[in-house]
Amino acid sequence: MFGSRSRHTHYQQPNRSYYGIILLLAELSRSSHLPPITLGVIIINVLIYFDIFPLFGLSSNLQNVCVSTHAVLDQGDYMRILLAPLFHGDDMHLYYNMASFLYKGQQLETLFGSPYFAILLSILTVSSSLMLVILGQLASSIFDNPEYLFTCAVGFSGVIFALKVITTHYTPTYGSNSFLAGFIPISTKYAVWVELIVIQLITPNVSFLGHLAGILIGLLYIYGPLRYVCNNLYNLIC
Repeated sequence: MFGSRSRHTHYQQPNRSYYGIILLLAELSRSSHLPPITLGVIIINVLIYFDIFPLFGLSSNLQNVCVSTHAVLDQGDYMRILLAPLFHGDDMHLYYNMASFLYKGQQLETLFGSPYFAILLSILTVSSSLMLVILGQLASSIFDNPEYLFTCAVGFSGVIFALKVITTHYTPTYGSNSFLAGFIPISTKYAVWVELIVIQLITPNVSFLGHLAGILIGLLYIYGPLRYVCNNLYNLIC
């Protein structure tokens, strides 16, 4: 997720370059299996990035759709909870998110089936945004810094971090060691936490709270109530 922690910072209009889209098309062309929900979500994100849906009230001004504690709790702009994950700052932001989602979507949609995966994605999208709102409020209180209330983020990476937690949990090698930078052993249980820190160090302008929110939501699915919510919705609908 792209993020800004200043109440005075304004997002620029997305720079609609085609380079990231070309890279994404290359990723898709190399995939032998494209599950329908995974492919559909990628197409929707690309179409929104190119502002194909103006009649639906979706705006290309990211400042109008980014999610923050202030925008949701103080201004009552609840649509941001749903919209923010679907908007991206630039073509490379979109590419990295969708390429990562493609890999995780292929695994989980094949494992769970398309109807359940669609329900899971819907729950993760809403709950990751809600968790960011909660974390902004908590961080503001704990650190006595109101700027956390204005942390405003866009992008699908909060959902992707949640999916990463779930994907890792269902991987046969869960709990075994992987290697960071090719030589530092680390348990796959904790790889997502290391990734959270490394990404923040490499790219400081990403939303730390947004990524953390995704991890926590993934854990709430694995160990908490969200799995039961998804299961009950699936049984009710399907």
